[in-house]
Amino acid sequence: MLKNMKKYSGQAIAIIMIVLVVATVVGASLYSRMIRNTGEIVDTRESQRALEQADSILDVFVSADLPMVQGLMSSALATNNPTKFNTISDLEAFLNNGDGVNDIDITILEEVGTITGWCEPPESGSSLEVTVSYGDQNSVIEYNVGDVIAINTSNIDTTTIPGCLVDMYFTPRGNGDSLFSTKYVYMDKSTGDVTPYKLTDMELYCVKNTGDVATCGEGSVAPTESLTGKLASGGTIQANPTIANLYEFRILPLKEKLGVAVVPNSFCGDAFSNFVVRAKVTCKGDTREKQVVIPSVNNMGYSALFDYTIYNANGTLNPN
Repeated sequence: MLKNMKKYSGQAIAIIMIVLVVATVVGASLYSRMIRNTGEIVDTRESQRALEQADSILDVFVSADLPMVQGLMSSALATNNPTKFNTISDLEAFLNNGDGVNDIDITILEEVGTITGWCEPPESGSSLEVTVSYGDQNSVIEYNVGDVIAINTSNIDTTTIPGCLVDMYFTPRGNGDSLFSTKYVYMDKSTGDVTPYKLTDMELYCVKNTGDVATCGEGSVAPTESLTGKLASGGTIQANPTIANLYEFRILPLKEKLGVAVVPNSFCGDAFSNFVVRAKVTCKGDTREKQVVIPSVNNMGYSALFDYTIYNANGTLNPN
């Protein structure tokens, strides 16, 4: 009987040791998971902080007076393209020099700094970089039906930019094929007289969403032979701002949203270049980057409201 007790006692000790080992492994695993989850929470918080700060920087540009922002960026890029800022104080000095005329409201930036502090040195692992530059093929602006994209020569002596050509890249941004019309508006700049429209002054294009480009516009355009061109996503058309008496070359989205990037050649200088503002913020090693494209003053035209006219070719319209 005593021998059996000693045998069972040894087995109990072995079982207890096994239980202790298992408990230790489970405990270590739980502790490891807890530490990892805590790290993920911290990462998520810093990621959100970086994103919010990048948004705040861009909000200053997009909410400010547009001509003021365009003028400010044109002046900066005339001497330094791209222009970069690595501290929020340098960015604030750029946006608000205190002259009371060309100052941009930087209240948003001041509020962010008060609430969370900016992600920049001396905070460990943090930095920010704000870049102002001219746009390229990837600098796409999204336009809706009723908007207008224009190559506007009203403020430019086109004799000073011989050889200037502007490529325009198109990407569909809706659920179906995108349709748009181009329109040439001519004016005798010496007299201010606008030339009456001709049928050849307007053309219709389609940008294919998916599938075969040859079927672009089917079901939306009748007859499809009225289309001047069918483009794949990323396709281009070219505008020549130096055409005699050209006042505006206009693009009017007619169906679905349309993404457009404007890329002038080197002969144009910076006359038709859009602006890009990129905000890259790193908060304790977590980086977020966003950008906004701001159109050039010469890539904006008169309201699309004046492109749509009702007429009956039989004199004055009457209520009946």
